Amino acid sequence: MNERKKLFLIFAGVVLAAAMAPVFAQPNCNLDSLETPDLLMCSQQTFDSLDVALNAQYKKALASLSPDDKQLLVDVQRSWVRFKEGYCETLYQKAGDGEEAALKKWSCLLHTTNGRLSELMYLQTGMTNDGFYNAMQAMVGKDNAMTLEAAAERLGGEALVDPIWQHYVDGHCEMALGLFREDLEFCGQRMRFQLPINR
Repeated sequence: MNERKKLFLIFAGVVLAAAMAPVFAQPNCNLDSLETPDLLMCSQQTFDSLDVALNAQYKKALASLSPDDKQLLVDVQRSWVRFKEGYCETLYQKAGDGEEAALKKWSCLLHTTNGRLSELMYLQTGMTNDGFYNAMQAMVGKDNAMTLEAAAERLGGEALVDPIWQHYVDGHCEMALGLFREDLEFCGQRMRFQLPINR
């Protein structure tokens, strides 16, 4: 087969694939509907978009770090993925059968992924956008007897006894300490503050 014919076949294949893509594309979710199937479809599509943003931010974070921190970030990211999947699956199992349980799982996946996206952005900017430190200051300001430590502990909620979670937190907070001098204890409590269903 000559070169020109090969190029034509490749081009024809690309055009055919592009033309067929709408046939196999997922239907758009109905944002105005409160029916569970629509909520599930919207949740999945939102998660897919959020996951794309998370992966792009992860690549940006990797590109901006030192070689040692890059290796730590890869390890931390793996721990986070394992934690997210296990944590959300546990919430799903506790919710029982049916569509409501699936909604709870999607909510957990969205919430934890959004929290991780914020953490990756924090590694590049040094700015948290979860409101933890503002809430901590507000609590201390309203109750003169409350210390920052007590406010942080209350906001962080119950300690989470999970070795995968702890590995993720330890690695991430080690980077936050090295990059921005964030207090290790506050960092862990701030990360718990982002978790769904932890208070």
